Amino acid sequence: MADGVVNNVVNTQVQKPAMNVGVLTPPNALYKPVLYSDKEAKTKFNLISKDIYEKEHSKSFQDKRKTPLSVKLTLLAASLGGGWLVFKKAMKW
Repeated sequence: MADGVVNNVVNTQVQKPAMNVGVLTPPNALYKPVLYSDKEAKTKFNLISKDIYEKEHSKSFQDKRKTPLSVKLTLLAASLGGGWLVFKKAMKW
């Protein structure tokens, strides 16, 4: 089937896009990694760990939410129903 022909109808809107050819420009400088001595790296790591530890313990995550009344009523109804079934079985036995 020819390009631009769909269901035997020629579509002039379908065209192959022109290829974009450009000039690649290299970067001015390459990434230069920063090297630390072992002592300096341990010092920075301990400082970060200390900050995280202090922030973690300064926050108190208390659960202030209460159980909704609908959940309490549902549990009460289920326990009363279960208790009633056990009571009926015990009386028949």
